This record gives sequence, C-alpha cells and structure tokens, in this order.
Amino acid sequence: MRVMMQKLFLISIFSCILSACATTSQNDEPLGQNQKAAAINVQLGVNYLRQGELKLADEKLRRAIRQDPNSSTAHWVFALLQERLGEDDVAEKHFRKAISVNPKDSKARNNYGTFLCNQDRVQEAEKEFLRAVENPLYAEASSAYANAGICMLKLPDKVKAEEYFQKSLELNASHRTALYQMALLTFERDEYTQTSYYLQRYEEVAKHNSQSLWVAYQTETSLGNQVKAEVYAHQLKRSFPASQEARLLAESYWNAQSKSQ
Repeated sequence: MRVMMQKLFLISIFSCILSACATTSQNDEPLGQNQKAAAINVQLGVNYLRQGELKLADEKLRRAIRQDPNSSTAHWVFALLQERLGEDDVAEKHFRKAISVNPKDSKARNNYGTFLCNQDRVQEAEKEFLRAVENPLYAEASSAYANAGICMLKLPDKVKAEEYFQKSLELNASHRTALYQMALLTFERDEYTQTSYYLQRYEEVAKHNSQSLWVAYQTETSLGNQVKAEVYAHQLKRSFPASQEARLLAESYWNAQSKSQ
C-alpha cells in the first residue's frame, strides 16, 4: 500500500512546470532576480527528482530555498525529496514551512497530507486534504479527494473512503485511482454490475495490473459473461504469468474441472 501511495502522490510534483511553479510573488508583484533563480532551481530539482538523481535534486532545491526562503513550492518539493531519503523530521519541517509561507498552497497541503498518511496519521492527513480542496481554483482537487479516500482505507473506514472517491469522480470522471478503488469496493460487496462498470471506465484511462485483471475475470464470470471473462484470463496469463493472481486463476480452472468430473 505504501509503495502504491508514494507512486500515486508523487505525480503532482511532476505537473509543476516552471511557469506554474512560480511566476509571481504572493502579492502578484513581478518576481525579483532571486525569486526567478529560485523558480528555475525548483524546476531543475523536480526534473532531477523525476530522473532519480537525488543528490543533484537536493543541491538544486537547497539552492532554491537559499535564494527565496519564502518559496512554498521550494519547501514542499524539498520535503518530498527528504521523505524519499528517509529524513522524515526534515521533511515535516519543510512541509510546515511551505504552508506557513503560503497557507493557500493546495499542492503543499495535498502532499503534506500524503506524508502524514504514509505515517499513519490519518486524521491529520484528512484535514490537509480537505484544506487543499477548499481552493476553488485548485486543478488537482480530484486527486486530493482520491488521496483522502485511500487514506481512509487505512483505518479502515470504507464508507468515508467511498464518499471521497465519489467526490473525486464528480470532479474528474476519468480519475484512474478513484475508478480502480471503486471497482475494488463494489467487488467486495458482490455488486458485480457496478464493478464491471468501473473497470470498463478504468481500462479506458489506465493499464490493467494483475489484481485488476483477476477482479475483472471473477466479475465477468459471476455475471455469466464467460467470453469476456476469458479475455481477461488470457491477459492475466500472458502479461503476469508469475503473479499470485495467475496462480489463483490456474487453481480456479483446476477446481472447475474437478467439479465437472
């Protein structure tokens, strides 16, 4: 779960291109030379982080913070890097600094919520996600709701998780995480028609993994759609032959043959 969440939550920093990261000050005044230089180093840091060049990312982000100590973006991107390096205390310090210098930075709050959730501080995380979506101009509010839903599953509070996934889909009907999680939740309740619906929408925007293919196979089998079920079974055996789900599929075939004899 932690690995999946980290992959998911890091997406937001990669959408922070230079023009979006910092082009004006908090007072909408033209940026000074130090602020412009800091913005460039933040973007370089993001690029190095994306490439896995953590030392170079660290150098660029530290320089950005020296150049513009009030850059909320520099602080929360640096915090993400420190979390990745296992320096959680340093990470939290800079998440808090980012929010302190710009309380309306929804990306900072969304990523801080992720950090808190990774530490199982679910209630604190939920508050940050909800603060993130208070900004009506926040373009990634759908992701913040999806993140909140995933965090609620840690309790587990599946009712509240589903509420957040539905809010995510209201804002973005193609949000892959919300679609996938709704498929899993409805499958657990044996609501196979709904599961099939969410999986069909999911596969329009994302590639299947072994778990989703196994769920899809079981769902279509339960609905009596055997031809469609076999399509998923073939995909599972071809793409993930060594997975646990492929072994479960083989066992289901064997059990079916045993019963028919």
